[in-house]
Amino acid sequence: MIEAESQVQLGRFAGLFALPDTVGGQLSADAPEPGYFADLQLDQLVDAVVIGREEYDLEPAFRLRLLDLSAIERRQSVFADLEDDRLRSAMQAFCDGLARCKRQFASASRIRHQQQSQRWRLNAIAAYVEVIEAVIAALDEAAPSSTGMRAWLEWLRQYRASRAFTAAATGSRTLLADLGALRYTLSISGDEIIASPFAGQDDLSADILAVFERFRSADVAPHRFDLRPGAEMNQLHQAVLNLVVRLFPDVFDRVAHFVDQHRVIGDTVIDLVERELQFALSWLDFIAPMRHAGLPFCVPDVRPARRLDVTDSFDVLLAHTLVAAGQRPITNDVALAGDELTLVVTGPNQGGKTTLARTVGQLYHLAAIGLPVPGRSVALHPPDSILTHFDRGDRAGDVRSRLEEEVTRVADLLTKAGARSVVILNEMFSSTTWADAREMSSDVLRTVLDAGAVCVCVTFIDELSRLHPRVVSLVTAIDERDVTRRTFKVARDRADGRAHAIALAAKYGLTQEQLRARIEGR
Repeated sequence: MIEAESQVQLGRFAGLFALPDTVGGQLSADAPEPGYFADLQLDQLVDAVVIGREEYDLEPAFRLRLLDLSAIERRQSVFADLEDDRLRSAMQAFCDGLARCKRQFASASRIRHQQQSQRWRLNAIAAYVEVIEAVIAALDEAAPSSTGMRAWLEWLRQYRASRAFTAAATGSRTLLADLGALRYTLSISGDEIIASPFAGQDDLSADILAVFERFRSADVAPHRFDLRPGAEMNQLHQAVLNLVVRLFPDVFDRVAHFVDQHRVIGDTVIDLVERELQFALSWLDFIAPMRHAGLPFCVPDVRPARRLDVTDSFDVLLAHTLVAAGQRPITNDVALAGDELTLVVTGPNQGGKTTLARTVGQLYHLAAIGLPVPGRSVALHPPDSILTHFDRGDRAGDVRSRLEEEVTRVADLLTKAGARSVVILNEMFSSTTWADAREMSSDVLRTVLDAGAVCVCVTFIDELSRLHPRVVSLVTAIDERDVTRRTFKVARDRADGRAHAIALAAKYGLTQEQLRARIEGR
């Protein structure tokens, strides 16, 4: 086993950035999906990001926000290093190489022929050594600046110098060279094959080919035994290998002894870093098509002071879908200045209000796990809680009314809101009358303002945008030249219901232009 003295003599290594530990299968129970995930569609986002990497159990790493600013910055610095294409490619090659070694070791355990199984194990050990040496060379060349990458490079250097790894590297190379140097001849007479040591006999192949050259009409496929490691052996191959083993028992005995000493390859630290790299690479691979399409991503400026200042941001899950279809999402700016706390978003239906609210919630979560986020620039604080309320409609089996269920959920949310919380409210109390919804929504927003939380509230009640001096009014725009068309742009403006009214009138053919055209018979 190449576990070496890593845990004893090489010291403890915290990893590139602290991901939740999966040792003993405890992670799933300790890291349930946050309650706001479905509302913000983060559950769908994570599912899309981790496709093809299910074996690494990455979902919990995307669920758990970091409250420690230094931990967030540590992750951000690693992502900054991975912006180097060469380094990122090298880290992908490292992960791919480890995966190949594991597959080869697993395949070896299923091979029934003893010597072939041993050779596959020997190849896997040699390949593992090459993977480690290659990643050290890549890190040396890239000279990363992040604390995590530099610490890992130092750990790798010590690991390579350890007695166990040195023995594995030297032993595997020596044995592969010894096996490659074996020479023997096969004498075939009828159905009898005899193997004997190579004694310098002439290779008659060239002479035979020269004799029959004049009869050749076209190239033919060669008929050769393929005894290279990795090729499946049939019974004839196995019989020949058995003869070779009897010719060179010392070499094969040394191979057997060596692989018996290295029944498992790897190290707990290597496994840790591999999973962390899979976490980082999965996100970078996911956003790569969006970047290629010209959409901006940035390392967010995360500081303790409560704030929100975003330019050219977008819903990353929606962007993923649109880019795949050859389209691009509309980007938006959103900011709180001075002592502003709450954004009230109004405007016509299907204008992008809910998408904007989800985008803000997504930004806070993604920034709090140290990822590059969608936007030209993003500045915010690490929230101690993200609280959401989205309409969930009627649910079968719920004996309470829809309004009662909604009031209960909102009341629970308000008990958790604090000065470092982020609250996302979408179309509260739409199941009751406008007057009741206005009164109850006003009470909710006042409570959130008193708590000092950052809040985004999507509503059909314009009056909420004028509730308090710390409330900012955002309005989704329509195309002035075509009032039926949504621009999906959101801007600071007074909520007067005009845009919504125009959109409704246009839907039913009641705008001034539509009525005039009807009167004039156009």
